[in-house]
Amino acid sequence: MKSLKTYLMEAETTYQFRLKVACECNEETLDKLETALEKYELKSLSKPKRTPIQEHPTDFQTLSNAEVHIMDAEVQYPVTAYQLYEYISQVVGIPASHLVVINKDHPEEIAREEALKEEGDEYVTKLDDADYKDADSVKVEDHFGDKYNENMLKDLETRKYEFAKE
Repeated sequence: MKSLKTYLMEAETTYQFRLKVACECNEETLDKLETALEKYELKSLSKPKRTPIQEHPTDFQTLSNAEVHIMDAEVQYPVTAYQLYEYISQVVGIPASHLVVINKDHPEEIAREEALKEEGDEYVTKLDDADYKDADSVKVEDHFGDKYNENMLKDLETRKYEFAKE
């Protein structure tokens, strides 16, 4: 039978997080971040991936016209996303409003990754298609014309409207 020490030594658990920073990530900031994460026995830190400038970035609704740098970190020491968020904002000097730390297996992150996979490799605009191959799938009669207007008016007649009494 194995001892408890042996089980603990064999059980090597890692904790994965996604770091999102809405400010400039230069070499100095990345070095500070890597040094700060050494406290939690940093196993790996990916290079930052930069998103295009957005009017209101997904996780930073209070910011406007900002680009976001996304990094994946893996640590061996147990820590929560909130503890890591507070620690990074204090030690590295990134403002708390410009930082998001989320678990890699968070349902929202998984949904975003799946949505990106569903988008496909490359988007082809329909205006570039001279033959307009998708013309068969779209019928003009479904969205315009007398038949569409008649159906819309019938639908409006069947609806019941309630008015507030004064």
